[in-house]
Amino acid sequence: MDFKEISIEDKKLFDSYFAKFKQNISELTFTNLFMWRKYYKFKYAEICGMLCIVSETEDRAPFAFAPVGNIEGEELNRVINYLKEYFSKKGWQLRLERVNKDALNYLKKFVSDESDIIYERDASDYVYACSDLINLKGKKYDGKRNHINKFKKTYRYKYTGFDSQNASEYLLSECIRILNEWCEQRGGSTNNDIKNERTANIELIENFTKLNCKAALVEVDGTYEAFTVGEMLNDNTAVIHIEKAKSSINGLYAFINQQFCEKEWSHAEFINREQDLGIEGLRKAKLSYNPRYLIDKYSVIIR
Repeated sequence: MDFKEISIEDKKLFDSYFAKFKQNISELTFTNLFMWRKYYKFKYAEICGMLCIVSETEDRAPFAFAPVGNIEGEELNRVINYLKEYFSKKGWQLRLERVNKDALNYLKKFVSDESDIIYERDASDYVYACSDLINLKGKKYDGKRNHINKFKKTYRYKYTGFDSQNASEYLLSECIRILNEWCEQRGGSTNNDIKNERTANIELIENFTKLNCKAALVEVDGTYEAFTVGEMLNDNTAVIHIEKAKSSINGLYAFINQQFCEKEWSHAEFINREQDLGIEGLRKAKLSYNPRYLIDKYSVIIR
């Protein structure tokens, strides 16, 4: 098995697998894998017609994603055996992570004990109806509407959307400036989590014109103060990869969220806003938007 590091030239290959074998978890887009490839030390190989992605990072246990391909067929047995052999030769236990329920149904037969299937709540994706995030109707969204209305009354603002075809160096440099300021405010020079997030975000921004994403900036009183980036995850769902704003501007996060959905993703049925990583404040914020459902994920240990 020849596992290779992910490069920008691999986008066409990954996209072909994800287009044919629809995915619903936020991790499985080429953009996500590419931007986080250095932190997770992602590698990939094609085995028996399936795309296999492994993480060989040094500061956490190595793992693989569930193979992307026809997992309903007999080839899955061979692929799992290949992965077990690969991990075993390196002295590792085969652990599949970010496994959704659909894939879990086919992977259960490789598990010797139910305790080797672990529910990972912190990795659950939050999925919202796009119409909910655009219209913000009903009492449950009173707070969001109030924040946006106050923002509109308080500031002069301008929304600027762009994609890989019309992105300019200036717009992308403004995204990097906002990102850097956001990281500095959170101890980015000493906080490893923030440093890793910055590195991943920079990878996306610097390669934006080669990725099939959309982005937006919001100008507040003459200065860009927020940006966001997303793309279509599958036929009916968009995924938001980045959302950064100056937190001292009340209502700015709510405003860019609502505008990005309305102006760029109104054709999508759902919006996947990724996981909360077990961070209490982030979980509270994601729940406050009333997700239609969570995508549960599991770790599966194959002995």
